[in-house]
Amino acid sequence: MATNMTKEEDNFLRIVYLNYRVGTTALRRYFDSVHPNLQSVLSSPSNKAILSDLHKPSRGQRKVLFLEQWNTLYPSSGSPVVSSADLDVTLMVCLLRNLPPYVSPPASGFDALPLSNDSSYGAHIARIKYYKNYIVSHSKDGKLSDTVCNRIWIDLEKAIDGLGNQQDVIDAADAKSKVLDFNALKELLNVGFSFHRNLERLNDYGNELAVQSSKIKKLKSTVKNMEKEKEQLKEKIMTMKTEQDEVIPKNIRDQIEKEIKEWEIKDKMFVTTRASEYVIECLQDNSCLTLTAPSGVGKSFIARHTALDLQKEGYKIIPVIKPDDIRDYYQPNKQTVFVVDDICGNFTANQQQIENWQQMLPVINTVIADKCCKIIVSCRLQVYRDDKFNILKPFKSCECNLMSDTLCLTSEEKDIMASNYIDSSLNNIDKLSQNSEFFPLLCSLYHWEKHGDVKGFFKNPFFVYQNELDSLSRHGDEGNYKICSLALLVLFNNHLPEKWIQGTVTREQRHLIKATCDACGLNRGTSKSKLKEALHTLEGTFVHKQDAIYRTVHDKLFDFLAHYFGKKMIECLIDHGDSDLVHERFIWRQSPDEKNSNIDFIIEIPDDYFELYLERFIKDWSTGTVRVVFENNNMEIPLFRQQLLHRLEKLDKSQQETLASVNDTVLPREHHGSGDTPLIRACYHDYTDMVQWMFQNDVDVDQSRNNGVTGLYMASQNGHTEIVKLLLERNPNIDMCDTNGCSPLRQASQNGHTDIVKLLLERNPNVDLCDEDGCSPLYMASQNGHTEIVKLLLEKNPNVDLCDNDGCSPLYMASQNGHTEIVKLLLERNTNIDLCDEDGCSPLYMASQNGHTEIVQLLEGNRNIDLCDNDGCSPLYMASQNGHTEIVKLLLERNTNTDLCSNECFSPLYMAIRHGHTEIVKLLLTKTPTIDVCDEDGCSPLYIASQNDYTDIVKLLLENNPIVDLCDNDGCSPLYIASQGGHTNIVKLLLERNSNIDLCDNDGCSPLYIASQEGHTDIVKLLLERNPTIGLCDEECWSPLDIAIQKGHTDIVRLLVE
Repeated sequence: MATNMTKEEDNFLRIVYLNYRVGTTALRRYFDSVHPNLQSVLSSPSNKAILSDLHKPSRGQRKVLFLEQWNTLYPSSGSPVVSSADLDVTLMVCLLRNLPPYVSPPASGFDALPLSNDSSYGAHIARIKYYKNYIVSHSKDGKLSDTVCNRIWIDLEKAIDGLGNQQDVIDAADAKSKVLDFNALKELLNVGFSFHRNLERLNDYGNELAVQSSKIKKLKSTVKNMEKEKEQLKEKIMTMKTEQDEVIPKNIRDQIEKEIKEWEIKDKMFVTTRASEYVIECLQDNSCLTLTAPSGVGKSFIARHTALDLQKEGYKIIPVIKPDDIRDYYQPNKQTVFVVDDICGNFTANQQQIENWQQMLPVINTVIADKCCKIIVSCRLQVYRDDKFNILKPFKSCECNLMSDTLCLTSEEKDIMASNYIDSSLNNIDKLSQNSEFFPLLCSLYHWEKHGDVKGFFKNPFFVYQNELDSLSRHGDEGNYKICSLALLVLFNNHLPEKWIQGTVTREQRHLIKATCDACGLNRGTSKSKLKEALHTLEGTFVHKQDAIYRTVHDKLFDFLAHYFGKKMIECLIDHGDSDLVHERFIWRQSPDEKNSNIDFIIEIPDDYFELYLERFIKDWSTGTVRVVFENNNMEIPLFRQQLLHRLEKLDKSQQETLASVNDTVLPREHHGSGDTPLIRACYHDYTDMVQWMFQNDVDVDQSRNNGVTGLYMASQNGHTEIVKLLLERNPNIDMCDTNGCSPLRQASQNGHTDIVKLLLERNPNVDLCDEDGCSPLYMASQNGHTEIVKLLLEKNPNVDLCDNDGCSPLYMASQNGHTEIVKLLLERNTNIDLCDEDGCSPLYMASQNGHTEIVQLLEGNRNIDLCDNDGCSPLYMASQNGHTEIVKLLLERNTNTDLCSNECFSPLYMAIRHGHTEIVKLLLTKTPTIDVCDEDGCSPLYIASQNDYTDIVKLLLENNPIVDLCDNDGCSPLYIASQGGHTNIVKLLLERNSNIDLCDNDGCSPLYIASQEGHTDIVKLLLERNPTIGLCDEECWSPLDIAIQKGHTDIVRLLVE
């Protein structure tokens, strides 16, 4: 302690040091972890809009960001990139609480001292902010008693420990006894410059406080009433919170909680990799991300680790079992991370699952648009690359391929992983794992069950497993019980319910156990209890049990087991295996399909068992698993279908007819694909030979599934012309629609299948038949640019002005999307050129907005060229805003109204200036528009150009004699805003027009003051040449010299002093 200081003063300065030096550093470390790329965060349009609302709030709202703070975040052009080092505590807290990912506030809020038992990040941040504002910055005498100092010290240490790193904790401890530099701390607090002056002001404010205290007394009764309302509001909030929690049923919530706890246990072994860091980075800018890789590479582990990280930031984790979960559990504006594991199949692309997700796409898009939600998906690489997956566009928007050169495991990462899991480092780890893309899985498997020689296991893991299984079969009945139990697991397709191996043996179970025991060389009378006991002994090595279901410890291991038993007991698997197993994993050996040959552990069907496989195929078909058998990969092979048809034709005629007309019974009725039929599936997949066989067996051509989809609908939608011809020969109902009102003609028109449209039109369908959204075939073809189809449809004299439910006509859609030839065709049919959508947007408006010059030329005969949308925006406005110079020329030649403003008072000239379109500004000025029309904030065109440093535009405007001192609602003139932004050339131009050099904003800041504050030396020189009032102070009595000294702008201080 300095000899000239009291103990209380020493206490105060140590608190100052702890807060300003150590606490602020800890807060800045935490801030950088939340916003590692601050420039990207600030440049995001949505984030800038949030901050803009805080800077210029709506009337009646509190202003949070003041001008100086705004200029710190968005400095003038040419300034260094903004980093956290430029931000003080107040600004860092402001960004953390207002920009995503939002930091949850403590119960008492960010502006009050939190409860001592609150250890959340928000509470730690609030403590540092509280003591900075109310103790350090506002202390009256710079003294603190021991009691108060100790209490504050404990609070700040807790905050530093929660936000910072080990060094910050050490620095905090050292601060108690550290020899402090009194002068440095005085400088830190600006004691020499402003602290004592602030103390004097506090005395003045004391009188004002006395006046205000009487007002406060009068407010007490109001506060009491507010307290009552607060309690009532709390009750309502609690009720609402309970209702929100009940979105997920309690039993499901319990399951999710249990699952997440298991994630957290396993996450202790997680090794951070460049891939996991990249995933976190991607989620800053993307709401949906798909991790792709083969099985065993670590997709699920990274997805779960990332979700757990987000949970720390306040996100609620919801593991997704089926697509409906996202729809059922999504809550708008609530931080949620949905985790989808092995989407659309864990072996090959599952068409049914793809269709299920396709039905959910509108919901998925809504969730993605909600910036509070994230969707993290893991997908096997072969599934992701399957053409069928491409329809799920949201899941293709941001891919993290863990096998790519930039994200695959490095040697160092593998070494760390091996050390973590195997308790030793592996020599030559790259060479050892070069043939093992699933290195993370191997580490995990070896960790849980040591499989002999570690190098041998990593070199050929499945050879080790094979040897273990072969060894079990040589260990008598006990070993064979284990083999048999694993075979059952395969037969159940890795989903063996515990209850199946409990209780009394049913006839069906006895039959399956006998067949399995025969295949494994066991006594047919083997009991279920023996098999259950065997499974129990295999837990942790081969299997694990979760929610009373036995599965392998990893899907990759199941791939191996299925392949192993597919070789050992293929007849048993074909006869008794789960339908999905049989139709997904078995491939006929003559298959030329390269996709299947690249899938690990596919089971090839030997010729000796091909007839047996066909029998199983037909058996499943006959029992109603229609979709499963028609999604069988073998069906894509013409030779397989030929063999299948040959086998079908050997059946009795009645059996063939029954098979041809059977309905799918697997999917529940509420599913969009329920009631599928062989004809519909064959039409979907373009299996012409199968369709011909079905018609030979008297299939009803108009048979439909429960959602109204027919074979003709499917074939027309997917462009299968030959099948459409076959169907039309059977005289189907040409206008039969699905439950969404979509006809075959609409689907073919939408997707550009010209030959099919021709075929359908020959049958005289209703060309104006619209779907439930009001979209006609002509509308769909016009929207999607299918010119030849539009020609064909127009020959049938459709209603060319038939609009969808949003009021959009075919001409509107073609104009919006730039389909010039279609616009010509529609205009030849005298379509209504001024027909607007429900937002008031005309075809001309859309073409002008989107820059379709040729279409504007076609439409400029518009009777009302100034037809505005519901927001008051004209075609000229849109073209000026978006920089479409040629369109502006065309519209001006038609004498459009250049002063027509939007509802927010934005003129075409204003919008062109705002977006820096100099050539358009020139064009508009030739029509002498009103040059001083201001927006709702009072900003004139000259102001906007000066603010954005558009020198050429400022020159153009000044040539037209604007009011150079026209201020915005905050009192800022063009000269002020140019001085603030450091736009030297514009300041010169404005001074040449004798702009008022001492015109201050509403806070009393002059152009000289703001230039001095921002450090723009050249502008200060220019302003001083005009003899401004140098001593002109702001409302807090700070002069330009004061602010230049406070900011440390030495050159400007010299200029002002001189």
